[in-house]
Amino acid sequence: MKVVYSRISLSDFINRNKLLSLIVNSLFNLLLKSFRLICRKLANKSENILIISLHRLGDTIFTIPAVNEIRKNFEKRVIMVCYPESVPLYKLEYDDIEFCVLDHKDFYFTDRIAKISAKRKLKLLKPEIIFDLIGSMASASLVYNLKAKKIIGMNRPQFKGIYDNFVVPRRKPKLVDLYLDVVSTVVPRIERMQFKKSSEQLNPGGKILIHPFAAWREKEWNLIKFIQIALQLKKDFMVSFILPKGKVNLDIQNELNDLHLELVETNTVEEMIKEIKECSLFIGNDSGPVNIANFLGKPSFTIYGATNPEYTAPEINHQIYIQNMVNCSAMQNEKYCLIVIDTTLYKCSGVQCMNFLSKDVVYNQIKILADKYCTKK
Repeated sequence: MKVVYSRISLSDFINRNKLLSLIVNSLFNLLLKSFRLICRKLANKSENILIISLHRLGDTIFTIPAVNEIRKNFEKRVIMVCYPESVPLYKLEYDDIEFCVLDHKDFYFTDRIAKISAKRKLKLLKPEIIFDLIGSMASASLVYNLKAKKIIGMNRPQFKGIYDNFVVPRRKPKLVDLYLDVVSTVVPRIERMQFKKSSEQLNPGGKILIHPFAAWREKEWNLIKFIQIALQLKKDFMVSFILPKGKVNLDIQNELNDLHLELVETNTVEEMIKEIKECSLFIGNDSGPVNIANFLGKPSFTIYGATNPEYTAPEINHQIYIQNMVNCSAMQNEKYCLIVIDTTLYKCSGVQCMNFLSKDVVYNQIKILADKYCTKK
């Protein structure tokens, strides 16, 4: 079996080297603080609050408690800056919020550095207060020269000089608290146990939906095993695979058709949400669709590989997960699996734990949920 590893990012490497981190961070902070001082003196006089939330689908869900706290404590015009796919998720919770939608094409180097077009969009909004709920080079490049009265956020140490209220991103769980930490710098008393839409939303007569993919390969269980699980469940229950349109090639579509397994292809996030709302049970890897199902209160089963379930897994009886722990699995307060090879730090590929997780073990756990929450044929 071939094991693949990937090097950690340059930024992570810098922050793990104490001397290098001190030099780089000191230089960056001196420059950014000087620039921020000038921008603050020219601050906008408006009632606009920008919330920078350029996340993938899964992480978007976990920002909602932080957004709730901002809306509750600031009687100002709140504008959400996000990617188009996140808009339907926020609309699940808010029907009156405004959006400034940025496209992935508004950034260079795979969403790392903002283009001038993105900066112009934000400057036109003349924000008085900015909340940065990302904490990355992308958000730093977006907000560093905005004439806001106050910039509140988290980020890597080298970007600390941008922020008037700054918090170092936490390493410990849970992910929802990462975003609440930002708000807590200006709102001392916040509700940390408010991730509400987790009460059971049952529809026993609906389908069991299986979403076999994730944002990156290291989080994916074997597709063949998912198909085998589906065939076993199909004996007693209605089962469908759910995927974004065009996600799988024609060969896989034909194989599912030959096995009489239904494939639901969704064109938009709105269509996916509609299908999830109508299902009886949702099955998948640690991914955005599973997090959405959990937020909507659907019974769910999640498979974890290269990520630590302590950060995102729900703690509710109708939403359970499984992880095959091996020697290189993420330890406490590690979001991802990390491994050192010849003094170089890598993010583990997750291949070992996923490959060794047997179909029978997964099926037996899923069957418990199916028998409880799904109507048999």
